[in-house]
Amino acid sequence: MNFSVWVIVSILLAVPNQGLAITDRVDDIRSKLEAERKALLDSELKKRGVMGTLYEINKTLGKLEQDITSLESQLAKSQKTVEGYAKRTSYLKMTREKQKVLLRERLRALYKMGFKGYTEVLLSSESGGEFARNLKFLKIVTKRDAELINSFKSTIVKLDHQERKLRSQLKIFVKIQGDLKAEKSRFDSEKAKQSLVLQELERNKETHLMAIKEWREAVRDLDRQLEKMGQSDSTVKELSRGAIYEHKGGLRPPVLREIVQKHGIVKNHRFGTQILHKGLFFAAKQGDRISSLYWGKVAFSGWVNGYGETIIIDHGDHYYSLYAHNSKLLKKTGDSVGQGEIIAESGDTGSLRGPGLYFELRHFSDSLDPVPWLDLRTSRRL
Repeated sequence: MNFSVWVIVSILLAVPNQGLAITDRVDDIRSKLEAERKALLDSELKKRGVMGTLYEINKTLGKLEQDITSLESQLAKSQKTVEGYAKRTSYLKMTREKQKVLLRERLRALYKMGFKGYTEVLLSSESGGEFARNLKFLKIVTKRDAELINSFKSTIVKLDHQERKLRSQLKIFVKIQGDLKAEKSRFDSEKAKQSLVLQELERNKETHLMAIKEWREAVRDLDRQLEKMGQSDSTVKELSRGAIYEHKGGLRPPVLREIVQKHGIVKNHRFGTQILHKGLFFAAKQGDRISSLYWGKVAFSGWVNGYGETIIIDHGDHYYSLYAHNSKLLKKTGDSVGQGEIIAESGDTGSLRGPGLYFELRHFSDSLDPVPWLDLRTSRRL
């Protein structure tokens, strides 16, 4: 025996017992429904938290991808610099080897000549002019030797500097690549975990919805049994009604007119802009009667800049419907309304496109596309 059959059978067994038994059974069902509804709401709140976390993770991953692209571009440029360092290092090494050969030859010649050699060159001069020339020559040779030694020293210093820069740059490359991989891996892992949590919450949601459906059918069967007995119970009637989300796809539109603007991104080709249209715009005529989407309580009734004369209805479980641009409001804040009850007359207050009804459906603060919630078989479509 499945769950629904068990519930119905248990109710039928309870019905013959007097009013007290029925009341007890109703209270039990109401308690079960409330528990499942609370569990569903808790699951929804957790889902919103996970969705928020996933949004932040995706935003961070998007930024990280941009950073990676930017850093890869910088790394490519730096790699060219490293290649330049390598070429420069190779060139300096070749220069160093040549200078070693030249310096070795000069040192060998100086060793053979010694200080005596310089003296003999000067003393061998036979005239003052020749002495001056020999002295000048020796100074040039000495200066050249000093320059050669200094050049060799400078080459060694430059080579050491370039090699240090090369090693430092390579270390930076390795660290940047490692950090990027670790950061992306960490966020990918966290995203995978949150996605699994989200899937589990979705499964829990379906389980709670199924339980609510079963209990709701049980109380409706009880209501039918009471009617057969010529009895009626307001609590049973209220419990039979169900929550708005249980009627998704079967709700009558607030006005039976053509939808001329749907929910979603709207592109302005003239100005090249995009905006999110958060509701539907019905081509209602001036004075058309506007009905409530579902049972609820008027959370707001009055003027809103940009919306004109507006009514917002709280349907419970954080679901709200909004009706804007009305010419006349027939309900005030705090009023209870039934499904399909007339709440306003359409108009063009606050509208930039003439008469019509602007309609929104929200869960918490998020706008929902109303179309999947509505039964549009009786109204014209685009």
